[in-house]
Amino acid sequence: MSVGKLDVQLKNGEASVYLLHGDAPLLTRRAADWLRPRVTGGVAEDFNIDRFDAKDKFNVDRLVDAARTLPMMAPRRLVWVRSAEALFTGTAATIATLLTYLEQPDPSTCLLLHANDTVDRRSKLYKTLEKKAVVVEFKTPADRELAPFIVAHVKEKGRTIASDAAHYLADSIGRDLGLLDTTIERLTLFVAAPATITTEDVRACVPHLRAHTVWELTDAVADRNAAAALSHAHDLMAQGEPALRILALIADRIRKLLIGKAARSSGANPQEMAVAAGMPPFKAQVFARQVQGFQGPELLAAMDRLAEADRQFKRSKLDDVRLLEALLLDLCAPPISGER
Repeated sequence: MSVGKLDVQLKNGEASVYLLHGDAPLLTRRAADWLRPRVTGGVAEDFNIDRFDAKDKFNVDRLVDAARTLPMMAPRRLVWVRSAEALFTGTAATIATLLTYLEQPDPSTCLLLHANDTVDRRSKLYKTLEKKAVVVEFKTPADRELAPFIVAHVKEKGRTIASDAAHYLADSIGRDLGLLDTTIERLTLFVAAPATITTEDVRACVPHLRAHTVWELTDAVADRNAAAALSHAHDLMAQGEPALRILALIADRIRKLLIGKAARSSGANPQEMAVAAGMPPFKAQVFARQVQGFQGPELLAAMDRLAEADRQFKRSKLDDVRLLEALLLDLCAPPISGER
């Protein structure tokens, strides 16, 4: 997430109350760290920041007293409440006290409610915060958003990463933002500035082979190679990859094939098809061949089959391995006849 975007989302740090929540604690923490110096001006922070933990013997009256205290030699004070998700299931008295404060928050204080997860949007406290505060939900990027997220994250550190390397890193680690952040930090130390981080650098810093297996699996499905797809799927499951996660990887590739098919019908060349579908440039020629190997109706049918498989994984008593094998055999069935 870029600083410019935080400026917009957090209203330049000028609001009296904030709620930061979501399933991406790394991003909520970065937003809270961004907000702190903009509230206090970086002046006398020892006297102008009060920290509370809503799970640790929380006293809401002390919180309100801190929020009503005037700043000392600083533009404003920061009252920082961690584990704020606990407030939404707190006692009626605690919630009532918070609601009273929210009706007239102190303009010389920034009350920061910093949650470690998504909070209950149905609660009265949340609905009041929506009206009285700046509420920002930070979500873990979807699979197709990970590579651009990595490029932006590396750029914030004053470095650059090749597009191919960002895709490889995304496939190596997945949506674990904490591990991604640690790995990117290691890469910036491993590759001397101002050199661009390459795929070879990522391979050197990420020793496990998950990315390679993911590419092989999705390529095998796109090539209708049932034997290879089954083999790579078994490898991923042996590494502890959940069946639903493998399903999501396959669905993402089918979705990309559909986008590539639409781009091709509009006259796009292989590079343009790859860009439209979010495929790395080094895969452009292979991707174009895979797109040509499917008819549009086949890809639509594949999406329906994936939706059916999703329901089966969640409801069926059959073994996940058997369900996945049946899915792959269907997706890799020989092509139907006709124009491609």
